[in-house]
Amino acid sequence: MAAACAAMGFAVLALAGCAQNSTRPVTDYRGEPKGVEAPPSSAGGAPFSVWLDGGSRFTVTLYGSSSCPPVATRYRLTGHNKVELAVAKPSGKSKACTMDYVPHTTVFATPNTIDRHSDVSVTGQGLTWVLAGMPEK
Repeated sequence: MAAACAAMGFAVLALAGCAQNSTRPVTDYRGEPKGVEAPPSSAGGAPFSVWLDGGSRFTVTLYGSSSCPPVATRYRLTGHNKVELAVAKPSGKSKACTMDYVPHTTVFATPNTIDRHSDVSVTGQGLTWVLAGMPEK
């Protein structure tokens, strides 16, 4: 009986830890990540990701129309340090989308299972890029 109760308690704690890692955005906004320099790989409008707040958050910057931007709406982990994004497709049905090409950034909380000191593979919009691991202190 005591072993069963301990197992249930452990399962509840494990699920509670997972619940703290929402796969939904913390915020999103026009432009590149605030206070961070875009990597050279973003030249020409390639998507990119960077760490924020010492690795507690990460960004996804996608390029598209300023009036109908592509926005990362959630992610799922597909393997060790592999993130796959769901991206809202711009809808031009209710309004015309401008023909400009600008950055839009989405910020996510970093899940506990991501190793921040190793490279992370990020996939979205049919492309894959690398979020470089943070240097060890």
